[in-house]
Amino acid sequence: MALRNKYLHAYSFLPAIPRGRLLMGVFVGLLFASCFYAFLYICREALRILFFMTEDYDVLVLSDATMYFYNFILAYIATVLGQSLCFICWFEIPLRKLGKYALQMRAVINDQRSMNSYFLSWFLRLAYVFALLIGGTMGGGIYVIRTFSDYKYVLILVILVLFLHTWLTIRRLFNGKSFRWMLVSAIFLSVFSFGLSRINLIDYKRINEIILSKNINYTHLLQLPEAACFERMNSENRRRATLWIAENKDKFTDADPVIFIKHFGRYEAYNGEQIPFDSLKEYFYRWDQNTWEETKYEPCVLYIHRDIKMNYVNRIKKCLVELQAYRIQYAVLPSVREYDDRYYTYLAFPLVTSRYFAEAEGWQELQKVSSIPKHVHDLYTTATGEILFNGTKVQFDDFKDFIQHKIQVMPDYCIKYYIHNNSTYAEYIFIVSAIMQAIHELRNDYSFEVYQRTYGNLEWGETKVIRERLPYRVVEIPIE
Repeated sequence: MALRNKYLHAYSFLPAIPRGRLLMGVFVGLLFASCFYAFLYICREALRILFFMTEDYDVLVLSDATMYFYNFILAYIATVLGQSLCFICWFEIPLRKLGKYALQMRAVINDQRSMNSYFLSWFLRLAYVFALLIGGTMGGGIYVIRTFSDYKYVLILVILVLFLHTWLTIRRLFNGKSFRWMLVSAIFLSVFSFGLSRINLIDYKRINEIILSKNINYTHLLQLPEAACFERMNSENRRRATLWIAENKDKFTDADPVIFIKHFGRYEAYNGEQIPFDSLKEYFYRWDQNTWEETKYEPCVLYIHRDIKMNYVNRIKKCLVELQAYRIQYAVLPSVREYDDRYYTYLAFPLVTSRYFAEAEGWQELQKVSSIPKHVHDLYTTATGEILFNGTKVQFDDFKDFIQHKIQVMPDYCIKYYIHNNSTYAEYIFIVSAIMQAIHELRNDYSFEVYQRTYGNLEWGETKVIRERLPYRVVEIPIE
């Protein structure tokens, strides 16, 4: 069907729009929308990969439905701006040809231009600030992204306001007669944006697989245990080494766990290197030659899968003690979690491993020391997961209060913790962290009674007095 000289022929006061300008405006608008959508798409993927990728090769992974929703939002923004550019192309006519409505027509063009520049500036700043807020959330912004899921309604409101703003001055010119054109425009923009959003310019699934293939938590079983008390672990440069002990997802029965290690040397760093257990000492000796002397006294941080048996964990601890790595920080999860589990991977439960794990003389000395306190208790964990305290079975839910009462009544105590080799690492962390939490609560009560301040607000000399009064005196004894 041939186009008339005036596509808005129903409004005789408007200037004539040549057919060539009409078609050129449509072409320019569609071309701009497609190119700008591609630009926004690539910017989003660049932010997702470069800004949200962590040191452990974890990346923000969006579901297909979420990805297509964001594609539609970006496509709609690009299409509305393309429509605005189309209006400018149509109405960019010299003033002498606009007649008595020249000021109104010029207002339409100026409004479209100012809207485009202002919105782009505002939208890009908003996107950057939004990404900064999520990415800067204690280094775990990608794990709290679900908290911001309601912002999708804000994005819908943004494109709605943007669409209505393009018609603001046109509505003033056409009054109520422009509603039909707004309806046609809304339908066309929605259909075109939907089709454009189905075009994925980048294979984001393949990119996710390449990045996550280097992520130990993604390629192996590494679910951390829960702990009753914890602290923030040392930074990467204040550790002797970081070890991940995980299990293969397709492991065979009785297969040993897999060890990955990160070690910062003086001249180089080993990041996530898989090593066999028998070579652990050799690797440490080689790395320690390139390590700053003070770093050798920093703790080793252990990420251990919760279902690994204590037989293997005790072998790791013995090996570390033989390397004189007595200080250990066990990566744990809090019992109450608001965000994704991976958000809490910088929390640790600290312990000092005694040298009796590696030395016979140390074991004999420990036997003498543990006999000095007046009250020596025997604590057992069985292969079936039961807790026995001096032969009495204690429920998991009551264990912390039970231990707290025993220590409060008998502060001069020693607990011999007999760890069954077939008990799990999660059970071990539960036991030692519950005992530490019970002691910490007693220290707080005693500190407030003596110094009128909590234990955490005391001076070093005052905390020493409290620790001598209420020590953590637990002897770990592995048993078959």
